[in-house]
Amino acid sequence: MSLQIVETAPAGAIEHGEAMPAEAVEDALRRGWRLADEAVDSGVDLLILGSCGAGAEAAAAAVVSAVTGAEVPGLLARVVSADGTVDDTAWMERCAAVRDAMHRVRGRVLSAREMLSELGGADLAVAAGVILGATARRTPVLLDGPAGVAAGLIARDLGSQSRLWCAVADAGRHPTTVLAADVLGATQLTDLHTGLGEGAGALLALPLLRSALTLAASLPALPPVLDEPPAHLQEVEDEPEYETDPAESRTDDTSTVD
Repeated sequence: MSLQIVETAPAGAIEHGEAMPAEAVEDALRRGWRLADEAVDSGVDLLILGSCGAGAEAAAAAVVSAVTGAEVPGLLARVVSADGTVDDTAWMERCAAVRDAMHRVRGRVLSAREMLSELGGADLAVAAGVILGATARRTPVLLDGPAGVAAGLIARDLGSQSRLWCAVADAGRHPTTVLAADVLGATQLTDLHTGLGEGAGALLALPLLRSALTLAASLPALPPVLDEPPAHLQEVEDEPEYETDPAESRTDDTSTVD
């Protein structure tokens, strides 16, 4: 297993303007595709995709909101400080930024590339390119965190069958991840509620996935399913309760008067 950190250009403040120039979107997608090609050529048979950095969660929430129509406050998780306290002010500032970004593009039907330019930024563009490249090479991708599933939605909307090659490590009860995974139709491998994201949840799920594949490979092949059970297992029809014609056993209630 190898770890590769990909640095991208910082995204613009989406509440004020585009996240990245429109002409740079295609280059970012190609860069991600090349990364997937290089990984598969080196012998990698599973890609784990996570993203971290300032603004990554907000950008993912903006993309998922644009795709699904969900309200922004319902997509952003609580902001927890290093000392474990909940920072309500930081959450409100993040919510306001994403809300203003959605207001800026309101009334426009954005294509997947336009969504990357206006809301997603270079991080999500490269991540979507990785998914597209992995799909082309028939290599599965394990998504983790809000940015991973948001990139999965973008890759799907770019016209590929990438959702069939994606699985979600653990939604972690993060509202953006839960909703995007449901819309994407991606299988959630674990339900540990870790909420780590950024690739850490996928690393927890990886040993379980390896164990499941090893167990499945060691099991004997199942017998074919028969349309009908064998003759000796078929149910015998119940015998009738009488052996004679019921008409003959009927008594005549009509009496004869001489």
